[in-house]
Amino acid sequence: MRPVTTLPAWSIVFGGMMEYDYKEYIKESCKLLPELEGAIVLQILVNIVDPEFNVVFLNTDKGPFSLQGEMGSEYLGVRKLDLMPEQTNDEGYIICPYEPFECFVGKKIIQAHQIGEVWNGHGFELCFENIPEKTMIIQSIYTGDKPKEFEDCLRVGIGNYQFEYKKS
Repeated sequence: MRPVTTLPAWSIVFGGMMEYDYKEYIKESCKLLPELEGAIVLQILVNIVDPEFNVVFLNTDKGPFSLQGEMGSEYLGVRKLDLMPEQTNDEGYIICPYEPFECFVGKKIIQAHQIGEVWNGHGFELCFENIPEKTMIIQSIYTGDKPKEFEDCLRVGIGNYQFEYKKS
């Protein structure tokens, strides 16, 4: 069957069902990820549509970026912004700092890489200079198990790592 030409170049219809070339989508949506490497984080904000995390905003010395869900948060993408959003708390729509991420403000991102895969925890892990025991993790809510009432959103966290086994 011939592809339908009105759809994006990497969307193809077979037998009435939409098939996506997720590799192309992810390649396009993550092409700015390497730009984060070497950036100093000046500010971190999160967008919450109460109660769900929807976007992580990073203001850096290379400019502001958003880390956000694409196509219903099946996978994540990186976007360069003109300006950081204003902080707000407007009836369930919130943009604010996220206290656990404050330890990364003022730090240099030394590595930014993808983790997971489409529909299975796709996201990003950011590693910071002089903090080898912690990383920032932003993932799709679709990680194999999720709360039933949550859809199309992110899960955010900090990876805590140990390098040495200590006997108790």
